This record gives sequence, C-alpha cells and structure tokens, in this order.
Amino acid sequence: MFLCAVRCMMYGFGDDQNPYTESVDILEDLVIEFITEMTHKAMSIGRQGRVQVEDIVFLIRKDPRKFARVKDLLTMNEELKRARKAFDEANYGS
Repeated sequence: MFLCAVRCMMYGFGDDQNPYTESVDILEDLVIEFITEMTHKAMSIGRQGRVQVEDIVFLIRKDPRKFARVKDLLTMNEELKRARKAFDEANYGS
C-alpha cells in the first residue's frame, strides 16, 4: 500500500536509492500499525464512528516533534486553501 512512498522517504532520509525490500516491508508494517492504532484511539475519544483532526492533535499533544509537525502541516494546508481560493477568484471572478 505504501511501498513506493516508504521507499522514497527512506531515500530522502539518507538510505540507498534502492533500499532492501525487507527494510521497506518492515517500515511499511510499522506505518500501517501506527496509523491503525492512532485511528482506533481517535475513534474512541471523538465522535462515534468519525475521526477528526482535533482528535489526532489531542492524541499527539504530548509528543513535541509530532505536535509541531502536525501544526506546521495544518498551517500549510490553510495557506494552500487561501491561495487556491484567491487564485480561483482571480481567474474565474466570484
């Protein structure tokens, strides 16, 4: 599922351009396990049957590196939304 992305991230973080398949497989397993665990936790604290961004932020609030990264990504997402909206308004006029 994430093999290509994991392989590219490994290379980006200093691994060989073609890392061992076993290394990629084990990292993919860890990623899937992490996502599954976080999703289950988020579903247990938030609204029933839904995972919201606030639930994930709540779960990682005590991990400074993850919390900072999530805040950066959320800020960047908002900036991209504003830029797209401004671009659409400039091109299509609202």
